[in-house]
Amino acid sequence: MKAYSTLLWIALFPLMLTGCSFFPLQHDTSFYGLIIGINYQTNTNVGDLAYCEDDANAIYNALLREDIDWKAGELTLLIGSSNTANKSDIISALNTMMGQAQENDYILLYYSGHGSIIPDLNGDETDDFDEAILPEDTLPADPSTYISDDELGTIFSQCRTSKGVLIFDSCFSGGLINKSLSANGLRSKYIEGISPKGTVQSGDLDVISFPVMTASGQNEDSWEDPGLGHGVFTYYILDGLDKLNADSNNDDVISVRELFKYAEIHTEFYIQIQHPKMRFPMDFLDILVTRKKPS
Repeated sequence: MKAYSTLLWIALFPLMLTGCSFFPLQHDTSFYGLIIGINYQTNTNVGDLAYCEDDANAIYNALLREDIDWKAGELTLLIGSSNTANKSDIISALNTMMGQAQENDYILLYYSGHGSIIPDLNGDETDDFDEAILPEDTLPADPSTYISDDELGTIFSQCRTSKGVLIFDSCFSGGLINKSLSANGLRSKYIEGISPKGTVQSGDLDVISFPVMTASGQNEDSWEDPGLGHGVFTYYILDGLDKLNADSNNDDVISVRELFKYAEIHTEFYIQIQHPKMRFPMDFLDILVTRKKPS
């Protein structure tokens, strides 16, 4: 499992099929990505995971191999065993990506590692817990060393572009995406499960414009499998990208909806106790993840 204390995660979110259209690519559109994988082998305070760094490396290579838009100079790869995935590294890389991305650009965040819950300090959670991801240098007894959904929401709220996708492969990751901002203010979009205190849980990655995919539901573990050599959800993300397998309408483009649906169906068939989730803003128009290179 990918989790701290029984938490494993992989990340992507549930599907609502509506019309399919894509944001217009401009001649100067750049594609910026931050890809993170952490096995925690250098952190004796947190249990090791086996395949998160393989997940991240494979996602990085798949984007460069399969797609016309992604370029090595615009993709950042942070790996725990390389000492590049501490909290300061991740926050710095996120802020750099926010600073680089302009209005017509596209961003992607992928994370594979432990997920957890920590005490809610600002009172915006009905169950009194925030969801969080764990950098390489996390100290389990110190919530300030985690990266909470509140922190992520604050960083992404500063982004100039509204085009992109966030993907989390970790336990409890569905809890990151229960709310989004609409023109009418904050409204609940997804509520699932009962907390230990008996109240309804509500996550709060309050990103205004981005779709978010999670590998599991709010109260579920996300699993990695030695037979696949990856997290289960990430394996099927990779399989969907390979040879454009997820391109369900054969238009040589894989959209966010197509990729999620492909991974969701295969993940739930492979492991019935894990249910990927996807959420997106009210006005979301489907956007590409990758497209076929010209032959």
